Amino acid sequence: MKTTTYLPNGDKEKETWMNNFDGKLPGYATKFGLTKDQLAIVHNDRLAFSYGLLEVEASKTFEHNCVTFKDDIRNGVETNLVSDFPVFVPPDNPPLAVAPGIFRRTGRFVTTLKANAAFTDAIGEDLGIIGADYQGKDNIEDYQTKLTVKQSGGTVQLKYVKGDLDGIKLESKRGTETDFTLLDKITQTTFTDKRPVLVAGVPEVRQYRAWCIIKDEIVGQVSDVVSVTVTPV
Repeated sequence: MKTTTYLPNGDKEKETWMNNFDGKLPGYATKFGLTKDQLAIVHNDRLAFSYGLLEVEASKTFEHNCVTFKDDIRNGVETNLVSDFPVFVPPDNPPLAVAPGIFRRTGRFVTTLKANAAFTDAIGEDLGIIGADYQGKDNIEDYQTKLTVKQSGGTVQLKYVKGDLDGIKLESKRGTETDFTLLDKITQTTFTDKRPVLVAGVPEVRQYRAWCIIKDEIVGQVSDVVSVTVTPV
């Protein structure tokens, strides 16, 4: 059976993948004969990438503050108070700088791990370096994605196997609803359902299913239905 690539698409998803890979790799250092330098490269790459994402978020906050400042001095109510210029506040504790191409060299490193005689599918699954199975690669009528759900803090986090798809049409029903209705069209591999429960304070069962989308057209078969109980916070 063919598989999707093990490396997710989005930056946040890549960060989550890198955290898992870096966190678990030392546990297999002896089995693979890895050196401290090899482990350090992965670790430093992970820290640098995460810090880069923090800098992006900090820059967005700075941009917002700059726009607010500009609008205020341009159109604000006249006072005798003088506003200070916004100051960019970088994230704390910058890590060691690393060379460009983090995921290119990580990909080459993963290839060497898979070629190691000690490698097993179980280790690959644990490290997150084996792609997920998906159906219907050779026949568009057989395309079917797979949903997974998790409830946390009154919201539902959904993931799906994207493969060659452009996205999915996500449908849901909840509580006493009898029919599935469109929740959203999604192009990312994750989605958070933040809707409040239908009856305040009362847990409800939510069911989800998804249709595959390629070039804005529904193809293949609807996914299996997944269910989760949402507990209000």
